[in-house]
Amino acid sequence: MTVLKRPDAVYHSTAGSTDLIFRQVADVVVTRADKAGGSNVITAYGSSGIKGSSGAGALGGSPPDPGAQTTQADVVEGRIRAKNDCTPPAVQVR
Repeated sequence: MTVLKRPDAVYHSTAGSTDLIFRQVADVVVTRADKAGGSNVITAYGSSGIKGSSGAGALGGSPPDPGAQTTQADVVEGRIRAKNDCTPPAVQVR
C-alpha cells in the first residue's frame, strides 16, 4: 500500500489506456481507471512481495517465490512481464 501512498515515480501507459503505474524502489502497482472516475489495482510486481498464485501462473515458479525486482527502465521500456507478453512502455508523469 505504501507504493500508492508514497511512490518514487508515477507513469502513464502509452497503450491508449487509463493505466497508471506507481513505482517505489523495486516494486510497482498497476491501476486502471473506470468510467465512473474510480480506479482499481490491476496487479503488483516487485521483490518485496511474493508471486502468489496468479503471478506464478503468469510468470512461472511457485506462489511463495519472491517477486522479481522491477526497475524504472522496465517500466518505461515496456519490459514488465505479463501473462501473455509485456506491459506497454509508459511515460513518467511524476
